[in-house]
Amino acid sequence: MAVMESSKLAAYVASRICHDVASPLTSLLQSCELLFDDSMGPAMKAEGEKSLRTGLATLEAKLRYMRYALGSQALNDNLCSIGEAKDLFEKLFATNSRTKLDWQVETHRISNRQMRILMNMTLIMIDPAARGVCRVSATEKGGKLVFDVEALGQFSNFKSEVLDALAGKEPGGGWGGGAVQPFFTRVLCEESGFTLEPRIVPQAAGLTAIGALPEG
Repeated sequence: MAVMESSKLAAYVASRICHDVASPLTSLLQSCELLFDDSMGPAMKAEGEKSLRTGLATLEAKLRYMRYALGSQALNDNLCSIGEAKDLFEKLFATNSRTKLDWQVETHRISNRQMRILMNMTLIMIDPAARGVCRVSATEKGGKLVFDVEALGQFSNFKSEVLDALAGKEPGGGWGGGAVQPFFTRVLCEESGFTLEPRIVPQAAGLTAIGALPEG
C-alpha cells in the first residue's frame, strides 16, 4: 500500500471538504447579492430568498455529514445512533436531486468509528450513482459486520483513479481530485480491521467492507 504522510493526507482531506462546500457558498453569495440589490424587483428578490434557503440547507447538510465522516466527532467506539446517522444520510442526499438513497441498514450494532467507514464508502459511491440509486446497507453475517454500498444506474462505474486508490496505489494523476476519498476510506478500514473490496457488474458498481462486530 502507498504510504502518505499524515500531514499530507490531512491537507488533501481538507481540500476535499473545501471543494464540497464551495458550491453552496457561491450560491449563498449570489442569493445575497439579489436580496440586497435595490434594482431587483419583488420576483427576483423572492427567487434570491428561495436560493438562499436552499443554499443554507445544502451547506448545513454537507457540513454535518462531513463533521461525522471526516472530522473528530465520531472518533470513539461507542454504539452510534442509527436514527441520527440515517438523518445525516437523508439530508445529504436531499441536496442531490440526481441520486436517490435506498437505506437498508438492518443492524443497530455499529460503533461510531465503524459508521464513519459506511459514510465514507457512500461519499465514494455518490458519483457512480448519479442519475440512479445509491443503496446503503449494513447487516450481520456469520458473526461479522458487513457494509455494502451499491450504485445502481446507467452510468454506474468506477474511475481508474478510484480503483487505484482503493487498492492503496497512487493514481497516475496523483492524489488530487477524486482519489483521496477512496484512499482515506481504505485507511479507515485498515485501522478498524475491515476489508474493503470494489465490484463492477452491468449497470451497477459497489463497495463491500467486512469487519468485526463492536464489543458489548
